[in-house]
Amino acid sequence: MKPLWKKNWPQTRQHFIDWWKCRGLVLGCWGTGIDSDGPPHADTARPSSAADPEQYHTDPKSVAERIHYEMARKVWPADVLPAAWPDIGTVSLAPFLGAVPKYERDNIWYHSCIAEPETHPPLRYEPDAPYSQMLQAVLRAVLARSGGHYFVGMSAIVPNLDVLAALRGTENLLMDILERPAWVHQKLQEIETAYRQVFEDLYDIIKDEDGSMAFGYFMLWGPGKTGLLQCDLAAMLSPKMFDDFVVPYLKQSVNYLDYSMFHVDGHQCLAFVDPLLEIEGLQAIEWTPDPQVPPGGSPHWYDLYKKILQAGKAVWAANLDADEVIPLLDAIGPEGVYLNVVSARGKPITPRQMERLAEKIEPYRG
Repeated sequence: MKPLWKKNWPQTRQHFIDWWKCRGLVLGCWGTGIDSDGPPHADTARPSSAADPEQYHTDPKSVAERIHYEMARKVWPADVLPAAWPDIGTVSLAPFLGAVPKYERDNIWYHSCIAEPETHPPLRYEPDAPYSQMLQAVLRAVLARSGGHYFVGMSAIVPNLDVLAALRGTENLLMDILERPAWVHQKLQEIETAYRQVFEDLYDIIKDEDGSMAFGYFMLWGPGKTGLLQCDLAAMLSPKMFDDFVVPYLKQSVNYLDYSMFHVDGHQCLAFVDPLLEIEGLQAIEWTPDPQVPPGGSPHWYDLYKKILQAGKAVWAANLDADEVIPLLDAIGPEGVYLNVVSARGKPITPRQMERLAEKIEPYRG
């Protein structure tokens, strides 16, 4: 077993396994861990500053040293996942297929690359391309520097329309859906093929000996190929468009992964929860409320969570306050619920507060 700095990993590991089966309860929070108020796990020197945002994100040695320094100063109470994120892009498949990254300190954006759909070459993954080689080198460096003390999570490798929007531009793609739907379908199938190829190559780097892995975004871990699926562009689609351009490819992705969760982003996408519930093999659904609606811990969403659970799928409840946890569990039950707790009475949650919350919910574990 890995010499993880998280000492209760065996219990957390089992909690994740049970959660995927819609039988267990996970208590986590957003991010790579909670800042510790005690001594670091290792006495590492503060790394030197990167020359620019691109070096900050792409130089293997500096990325590995920075992440190791940061992780040595975090703790992971309850079921908080000790997983680093070497790549913080949100549609990380796009640069593998030609999008040009724009690096900023806290974000990675992408410039579109498909100007003429009819003449643009097929979208193919080239393992020897510079971006692919860079990211694989970064992952290997972070993994080696970790010493097994924390997981190295999969980048946000997701398929579907969000990737094509990054490659083509959102407005252009919306017009393409109307004017050249056959071309869109062709590109989506090419993206699905590339998705599996990229995932396989990165999975081979980060997986443990038993085939388990962590997926960085949304703090997921599973005993097999584990991934997040999404289509934020769905906020601008009709139900028929969602059925035509999202569901068929989503089913392919679900069949490829051993453990999958769909990210529903914003109230405009709530109309698509029902078709998601019908997808066999999709184990979990995450709901991120936007600022125009009540937050994730509000009673307003209890019926939604119940609906997802009653369909046999696990729930990932976002951005909860500690005071909202017990009422939520009393209302929907603990089986198949991932509690993403980020605050306690409106302030960022501390390690001790998370520990106390873990004690409070222990009776709900049965």
